[in-house]
Amino acid sequence: MLEIKNPEKQNIIIALIVAVLGIAIIFVPFVIKAVVSYQFYFTYVGVVIIVFSLGYTIFFYRRYRQFETFMAKKDEVLVWEYDEAQYEGFIGELNQIQKNSEKKKIWVLLGIELVISVLLVIMLSEGSKWLGFVFFGFFATMSVLFTIVFPQSFKYRALVKPYVTIIHEDSAYIMGRFHKWTKAQAKLKNYDNGEKMYKVLAINYEALTRNGKLFQEWTAVIPNPDDSRMIADAKTWVGRINKFTRLHEKQMSERKSGSEKLFEKMLGKGKNDNKKLEKATDSKARK
Repeated sequence: MLEIKNPEKQNIIIALIVAVLGIAIIFVPFVIKAVVSYQFYFTYVGVVIIVFSLGYTIFFYRRYRQFETFMAKKDEVLVWEYDEAQYEGFIGELNQIQKNSEKKKIWVLLGIELVISVLLVIMLSEGSKWLGFVFFGFFATMSVLFTIVFPQSFKYRALVKPYVTIIHEDSAYIMGRFHKWTKAQAKLKNYDNGEKMYKVLAINYEALTRNGKLFQEWTAVIPNPDDSRMIADAKTWVGRINKFTRLHEKQMSERKSGSEKLFEKMLGKGKNDNKKLEKATDSKARK
């Protein structure tokens, strides 16, 4: 197996850095006396940042361990290595599509934030109007980070060498990222940009994102689509991924059915107890 760095290590480091930033925010009023009257707000924001960052640290550490387990399955995975020109060309295509999509979002967000900031400046007292500018500066920065800067990390992480795809029935390493799922739909399909066609193994799976639990599709380009053996291997793993999902859903359904049966038994027991109570009441009344 190729030497691959654990992609979750970087996420853990970033989350811890953000936690340190939260601590620094808490101590700002003790250093800058001009904002000491706003100590409560600085403390509140700092604590929220620390809690969320520590939560992310725990989440990514769990994924860190999962990746280590995944990489230990040396003889149970599908491995594809790529030619640099082919792989970098495919990543460039995907990155351009993403950039075009994010440009539309940023203008909408900045427009909304500007309107809110103007309203704050109008409504707040003379001594507090600066909060409107702070609001716009903070949220505009966050919008730019989340819609333009952070999405660019896709390209940089995807271009981390070695250029390789590793696929298992419940997890994968694709484009420099670790993917883990319990519900997924895999298939082979063609990706055509009008000039060149790529054949890919596409995995559409449910994952936790910054917008909540959503389905997202990741595509692993097939290195040599003219190789019948490689295509056969890809079809085999498509079948294994889809079978894993069916088995998982069946198990979850059986667990749910078992819970329902237990609930019904509990209700049945309650009904029997009520009947016994009614009989006891009737017998006492007769006496």
